[in-house]
Amino acid sequence: MTFMTFSTLSGDNTNLEGDLELATRKFGALGSTRTALSVALTGPNAGNATITTMWDSADTCFDARKAVMGDPEVVAAMQANNRVPVQLGLSEVRAEIGNCEGAFACAAVAITSDHSDEAVAEVAAQSERVIMPHGINGYRMVRMVAAGEQTGAYVNLFYCDSVDAYFAGSAAAWADAGFVAQAQKIGAQIVDRLISRMV
Repeated sequence: MTFMTFSTLSGDNTNLEGDLELATRKFGALGSTRTALSVALTGPNAGNATITTMWDSADTCFDARKAVMGDPEVVAAMQANNRVPVQLGLSEVRAEIGNCEGAFACAAVAITSDHSDEAVAEVAAQSERVIMPHGINGYRMVRMVAAGEQTGAYVNLFYCDSVDAYFAGSAAAWADAGFVAQAQKIGAQIVDRLISRMV
């Protein structure tokens, strides 16, 4: 099982490259297999930065977070940039296709009545077939397992170099009979969309 955390912080975004370097170095030393940084362009957190980390263990994740948040170098950097933690969400990675990197991360937040592995596999297959050919570099599906009001929701992350590419893929999906039939079969509903710029 792989976990992905979303740690959102308010504050000064003028040194994002430095923030990413510090987060990658500190979390990576404690077991994060991937660390990334993005800035929300839409939604209630627009303008805030989010650090995402990936872990093989939830215990390792929370132990690392405690250590990093108490690290003198991190504390100094957060104070210098007026960083204040706003939100933390823990998710389980359910599917991943392609290269999950790009200039943007476009997230479609969904709820569903079918949480089976078969449903997850079919959604991933439909996304690969219909959405990704429109210029999507990679796709990752996570289920929020401890994230406040989002707990239980699925976040479908599409990594791309053009937001237009994502919207073209999304439009194609909802015009595709197979995609729509699968969504109806599992009771899937899109409840939010969020766009972030990757650092």
